[in-house]
Amino acid sequence: MSDECHLREGVELNLADVEKIAMGLKSLASYSMLAYEHDDDPEDLDEIVQEGLDAIDRLFNC
Repeated sequence: MSDECHLREGVELNLADVEKIAMGLKSLASYSMLAYEHDDDPEDLDEIVQEGLDAIDRLFNC
């Protein structure tokens, strides 16, 4: 792991947060594609992306 990003003190990775991170990143990729193609802001993807970002914040210091 890089010096810039590391697990928070006392935090252990858990499947639920890792799943949220994965879905958030996947949704962010989908959102980016849609935004470039259609200039849209799909609200359903926004919530999934935010959950993933929140999970990253809970687990990592970046």
